[in-house]
Amino acid sequence: MSGTSKFKEQGKTSNADYTVVDRSPVCLKVGETVDLGMEDKVWAGWVWASNQEGRGTYVPVTSLERVGEEQATVVEEFQAVDLSLKKGEAVTALREVCGWFWCRNAAGAEGWVPDYVLS
Repeated sequence: MSGTSKFKEQGKTSNADYTVVDRSPVCLKVGETVDLGMEDKVWAGWVWASNQEGRGTYVPVTSLERVGEEQATVVEEFQAVDLSLKKGEAVTALREVCGWFWCRNAAGAEGWVPDYVLS
């Protein structure tokens, strides 16, 4: 992801259970046009984006290039895949974007985890 090229992989441990609710995550491809919604009030640097099918998710602003006030072009692929964790589970943080880590667990599954779940 943009702005994360200098991130060094880190070992992290889940300090709480974190269960994924969305089993059908949105994936945005480079060049795709999305409609923009509100910026996230809790997670600075994330904005709501809806694809042409009307499915939406919060996306890091670094993955988008604005085209006017209400649309953007995806400049970096984004997968809205969260990773479920059990308390005490070890993961490898591969990158960090605006308070969320893209992690890999021991089984090889990857996804986003909010920073407050990791230590």
